Amino acid sequence: MGSPGIGAAGMTGVPLPLRRPPRADPVAAALLLVGGALCIWQLLLPWRTVTVDSSSVAGTDVSVSGWQVYRLLRSVPDSAADANLASYCVLGTAVGGGALMLLGAAMMMAINHRPLGLAALLVSGACVAGAGWLLISARTIFDVGLFTLFAQAQAGWYLFLGAGFVGLAGAWKALATG
Repeated sequence: MGSPGIGAAGMTGVPLPLRRPPRADPVAAALLLVGGALCIWQLLLPWRTVTVDSSSVAGTDVSVSGWQVYRLLRSVPDSAADANLASYCVLGTAVGGGALMLLGAAMMMAINHRPLGLAALLVSGACVAGAGWLLISARTIFDVGLFTLFAQAQAGWYLFLGAGFVGLAGAWKALATG
C-alpha cells in the first residue's frame, strides 16, 4: 500500500488548505481601466499655457497639448538625450495606458491575476518613473523652473503625473487578491 501520512492530506499528514477557484476582480479592473484611460487622455488634453508673441497681438496665451509637446520634442534637430527621453516618456505613458486598459479588461476573466498584476505593476511603475524624471529635468526640457511649470499647468499635465499612481493601485489590488 502507500506510506502512512502521504495522500490527500499532504506529506506531513496535515490537511492542505482549500484553494478557492479564480474569479474576476472588478475593483482591480476598474482601477486599471481608469488609470489606462488617464494615461491616454494626458496626450490629448492641454498640458500648459505658453505666452506667444505674435506681430498682431502681443502676449497671447496658447494651450499646448501632450501630443504637441511630444511633436515639439521630436522636431528639435540634434536634440539632447533629455529631449529624446522626455518625448519617449510622453508617448510611452500613452502606450502604457493602452496596455493598462488591456490588462484591466483581462482582470474580468476568471484566471490567476498575479501575472497580469505584475505586468500592470511594471507598466505603471514605468509611467510613474517617466513622470518623476520629467519633473526632475523640467528646467532643461521646458526651460522654466518647477514652480513656473506648475503655475502654467493644466489638466493634461496633472493626468500625466497621476495616471501611473492609479495604475499602481490597480496592480497592487490584482497582486493582493490573486
